[in-house]
Amino acid sequence: MRKIYLFFLLLCMQFLWAQFTENDIRFWIGTGSKKAYFIADFNDNNTPKSYAWGYRFDSNDLTVEDMMNDIVAAEPKMSIDIATGFLYSFTYNHHTPGTDDYWISWSGSNAGNMTWNNGVGYTSLEDGKWYGLTYGTDDISINTPPSTPVAAYSSQWYQPSQITNWIGTGNNKSLVVIDFGTDQTNTTDSFVFGIQYDGTISAEQALQLIQNQASYFNVASGNNQISSITLNNLTGYTSGSNSWKLYKGKDLSSWQKKADLSQIQLENNEWLGVSFGERRPSIPTEATNLTLGTTTSTQKVFSIHPNPVSDFIHIETTENIKEINIYSVTGQKTITSHVTRINLQSLNSGVYFVEIKAKSGSTTHKIVKK
Repeated sequence: MRKIYLFFLLLCMQFLWAQFTENDIRFWIGTGSKKAYFIADFNDNNTPKSYAWGYRFDSNDLTVEDMMNDIVAAEPKMSIDIATGFLYSFTYNHHTPGTDDYWISWSGSNAGNMTWNNGVGYTSLEDGKWYGLTYGTDDISINTPPSTPVAAYSSQWYQPSQITNWIGTGNNKSLVVIDFGTDQTNTTDSFVFGIQYDGTISAEQALQLIQNQASYFNVASGNNQISSITLNNLTGYTSGSNSWKLYKGKDLSSWQKKADLSQIQLENNEWLGVSFGERRPSIPTEATNLTLGTTTSTQKVFSIHPNPVSDFIHIETTENIKEINIYSVTGQKTITSHVTRINLQSLNSGVYFVEIKAKSGSTTHKIVKK
């Protein structure tokens, strides 16, 4: 009977892992023709507890330690201490494991088929291979590879300094990200409001503040859950399997899922996230009654072509543009322009974000450089 139970347990684990592949990764670090994949499972009580990054490289003599150092260099919310080839400590946002237990290092052909390796400083990187870490010393933790991860986001993908119009008054500031997305790839239906207040503010008070001052935004709630949100012509009504999920964080990389509105009290620089799909709130565009993504007037105001692009992009608009910034997926500003025809030949292939600052506000668009 025990063997049958273990067989079905492994079968279920393999099925779950089959759902997370290279295509699910959002945060890529490095450049090159080779790819490796990294999963860190902090094995704590936070949700989520396991994250995945992608890594590009060309060298033939890199180790997992080299990959981790490059990820840390790209993500300021992460720190590691590797002593003589073995990981001693690893912190990431609110994940702060102690040093009483151990980090176990894994590698394998895919996310669901990993075994122990020789340690991060003694394991070479191979093209197409997966690498992982789990924290803990009890038998279950040691014998279990990293759990199903979520795609890691960069803490640099959106900054409060990008907000042009703040709602409310006060010395404290928070961002409220509203994501209507129901898949993992389309970021054009995620929007952000900046709010100001004094002291602290609850999630319900934050949403009410926005509703009171933005006529194009409406929210309804009951029993500490959001039942509906409308933003211009975008709508999300709780029905069947569709529901609004709640998150709290300090940037896009640090979202923690919350069960209900009563669990969220915002202080200065803390963010509220609300997502209608399964993904955590993704890279937003500032929400106004003029700039709202593919289903609204934003795309009529700003048109970027071609996309994908090989060399030059053209931005067509009747707006008075103040500045155009192009960011990599790690949040690094790569180009600043004040003209609508921009040369991208110097950029590596990959995904970039075009931030257009105009008199009416700002908006962000995703492009692909071939």
